[in-house]
Amino acid sequence: MRAAQQRRLTPVLAAVTGVLALVFVGILAGAGSGIRWEEPLAATAPPAARPPALPPSVPLATFAEVWQRPLFTSDRKPLVLADGDGEASNLGDLELTGIIMTPGLRIALLRDRSKDSTVRVREGALLEGRWTLATLGARSATFDNGGERRELTLKVSAPEALKDGPKRADGQNSPPPPPPTILPAAPPVARVSSPGMTGPALPRPRQDDAALQQQRIEALKAAVQKRRAEQQQQQADPAKEGVR
Repeated sequence: MRAAQQRRLTPVLAAVTGVLALVFVGILAGAGSGIRWEEPLAATAPPAARPPALPPSVPLATFAEVWQRPLFTSDRKPLVLADGDGEASNLGDLELTGIIMTPGLRIALLRDRSKDSTVRVREGALLEGRWTLATLGARSATFDNGGERRELTLKVSAPEALKDGPKRADGQNSPPPPPPTILPAAPPVARVSSPGMTGPALPRPRQDDAALQQQRIEALKAAVQKRRAEQQQQQADPAKEGVR
């Protein structure tokens, strides 16, 4: 049995051996040596970067209305700063902020911006340094320094026009409206009610006629009790007739 199986396997093994021998001979003869890898493709350079297209710049004069008519001012007008005003109201870091003038006292109040403090100088007294308060006026103070004089003026803001009052067609302010008239509240009304009868509405009594009001209340109570008694009697009469 085994010999028969071996005889059947012999041709198969011989064929496999022959195929392997042919492959080996082909490899020795140089079969497959002509295969080559393709050369790598040359890397293409990326396209040149283009600068972003920016919108054309708007001229500054287009926004002139922003500072010509500012939003955060009451009259929509720009603030005007006068040139050279600092020399007229300042003495270094000192600025004239107030003047006190009485029959026996004349003092100038100055604000030291560097120290954020107030300096008081009497007329004729020497300021810190070489300046002396020579003269003091209603809105100015003159300091002297060895013949050199400098006058400081007091900055006073002009009163603003009335803005709350309505204006008429001619541009003048209209008079304020009269205050609303407040009417006194009506006194509360006391009501006395009972089942089967509604009493009249009585006004709230005052202190001077409390006794009269009390009499009215007593009379109303008596009328209510009388009405109740009549109703009870009317209900009792039909019951008696039914018993008969």
